[in-house]
Amino acid sequence: MSHVVTIKTQIRDLAAIAATCHRLALAAPVRGSARLFSGEAAGIVVQLPGWNYPVVFDTETGEARYDNYEGQWKL
Repeated sequence: MSHVVTIKTQIRDLAAIAATCHRLALAAPVRGSARLFSGEAAGIVVQLPGWNYPVVFDTETGEARYDNYEGQWKL
C-alpha cells in the first residue's frame, strides 16, 4: 500500500534547494505541480532517481510532500 507523507520543515530557500540538487547530481528543481500517488502537490518539484513520484517543496509553508511507497523507492 502506498502513502503520501507530509513533513513540516523550514525549507523555504529555492537557492538552497537548487544547490542541494546540483551537489547531489539531481535534475534541477522546477516550479510547478506534480501528481503524487493520491493527489497533487504544487511548489518546487524535485525528481529523485528511481522514485515514481517527486518531492514537492512548498517554500511558503516550508512543507515537503512525497510518496516513498513505504520505503521501497530509495536513493
